[in-house]
Amino acid sequence: MIRRRLPIIAVFLLVVLVKGVPPDITMTFNKTVSEMSMKLFNDITIIDSMKNGFTCRWGNDSCYVECANATFSINFTENANLNKKNISALVAFNITAGLLECEITKCLIDPFISLLKTKTGPRHQEVRDLKTALNMKNMCCHLFNISEVKRAYIGVELNLIKVIMQISSDGEELIFNLTDLAVKVTKANLSSLSRTEKYMHIRAPLLSYEDIDCTPETWIPSKIFEKIPEEKRKVAVVSYRSPDHFVFNRERPQSMLIRVELLEEEYTQNLEDPLMMMFQILNSSAHQANHALECQFYDEQARSNNDWSKQGCKTTKNESGIFCTCDHMTPFTVLLVPTDSIDLASWEIQSIISYVGCSLSAFFTAAAILTHVILRSPTQDHSASIHVSLSAALFLLNISFLMNEWLANMRIMPLCMFISVFMHYGLLCSFTWMAIEALHLYLLIVRVLNIYIRSYVAKLAVVGWGVPAVVVGIAFAVRSEPNLFYGLEVITVGNSTSALCWITEPRYFYGLNLSYFALIFLFNNSILLTVSIRIFQMRRFEKKDSMTMPWKQACMVLGLTCLLGSTWGLAFLSYGALSVPMQYLFCIFNSLQGFLIFLWICRTSRKAKREAVSRTTS
Repeated sequence: MIRRRLPIIAVFLLVVLVKGVPPDITMTFNKTVSEMSMKLFNDITIIDSMKNGFTCRWGNDSCYVECANATFSINFTENANLNKKNISALVAFNITAGLLECEITKCLIDPFISLLKTKTGPRHQEVRDLKTALNMKNMCCHLFNISEVKRAYIGVELNLIKVIMQISSDGEELIFNLTDLAVKVTKANLSSLSRTEKYMHIRAPLLSYEDIDCTPETWIPSKIFEKIPEEKRKVAVVSYRSPDHFVFNRERPQSMLIRVELLEEEYTQNLEDPLMMMFQILNSSAHQANHALECQFYDEQARSNNDWSKQGCKTTKNESGIFCTCDHMTPFTVLLVPTDSIDLASWEIQSIISYVGCSLSAFFTAAAILTHVILRSPTQDHSASIHVSLSAALFLLNISFLMNEWLANMRIMPLCMFISVFMHYGLLCSFTWMAIEALHLYLLIVRVLNIYIRSYVAKLAVVGWGVPAVVVGIAFAVRSEPNLFYGLEVITVGNSTSALCWITEPRYFYGLNLSYFALIFLFNNSILLTVSIRIFQMRRFEKKDSMTMPWKQACMVLGLTCLLGSTWGLAFLSYGALSVPMQYLFCIFNSLQGFLIFLWICRTSRKAKREAVSRTTS
């Protein structure tokens, strides 16, 4: 890369020779270390060193310097003029009436991003603007630990690469090597391709001869150029020296990173003939157990923190390297990713268990609701109403789950969003009514006395149905585009993929759903432990001839475990050696929860009738 020292250092030397050092500027040159420094305003220091390169310090912060309009044909007789626009973050100065116009920007997030955004305007239509952006990255490198800065920089970088494509000549091939990245612009000549040739073979540009053995190769489908005007049939392949500014969430690139772009962006998506690439692995010793190499792309349209994705890409490993086929054009690399903890056979078996169990639960929870509505009695206790409310919440969850994949495959986004909201609401309602079951059980068995609460069931209903509605409503309306939280997710296991309408924001899913359930899980299990102790204590006070058998008490505790949703906690144990058994138990118990609660309702209602009959006869 041609460094931009000349407009700063050489012009300053000329000014010093003719006019002398202007006031407010102190310049020194150290021959021993070949270093030149310039100090402005007593707190800004610019240093040009053969050893450490070009650096700028503004007090305790680093800064970025950019100069323009350097000409050498004017008279060096006028004084320097320094203008402090905003001394907190930006200062501009010029020398000898515009001979040298410079701006210094402090390396802070907001000023830096604002400066980046100016690089996409109509004034920035030259290759040197890309060099300037690269200088910004090098001089304010510590800001590139911040995801917001990285994403802004990648957007500017893409715009400047498109500028290079536009201004490049109509020759067959042109390469711009800018040290940190190299851009190869190739003009597609369809007449040179035979009818059987469906691809243009382009090797990614070399950054140095050391990279010749690991430079990726690309095969661009020629069919996409048929719809593009001849003067715009250009494709750019970009090689990056380092993928650091594309790393957000501990991604682990194992190959060089490349970008493939067309001038006409509308033709880069949903390719009929896939884009093909061959990558060489840079560090084969870094591979770990339970990890695999996978072709992934940087999703510049991502509306969440899932910056890297494998959707639309397939990975094939052979002797030559990692072969990737993708149905779109963006930045690509090979990542080392954790492998699925479940194999395809287990996934299919668990899917069958889930669908059968949820179907049974949906049927029997609907039966419980209808039975309650038809045979409802004013004298029935509150427990029956709470049981039926839990059954209704599980019915919502099971029905939405059974319909989900079918609706997801229709790819109608409003419908997909609706069913994902519906299923999320059913899930939170189920958790909430499990907590209400635990509270009622505590009042019924532990507290016993003085538990009259006015409009008890109505108040529980407000909590059981209202709190989840508030949570889902906030999640739906928190941003201007609700599908940032709810939408289509593609799940891949082995070579099999399936679509699901669900939460697309992983931080929201783990931050809210798991914390919501974890609190309820701790509350319910503390109540379950207390009630279990009380049940086994009661056995000692029963008469010997009417003493309940221990296995009946154990069955009662197991029934309460299902009623309070303790089996959902098996998800926390699905790791390590117990992973597969716990996954099967989780599927069996939780998909059948509605059916098991129906059995519990039948048992308790039958017992209540026997007790009512015995009281009547006595």
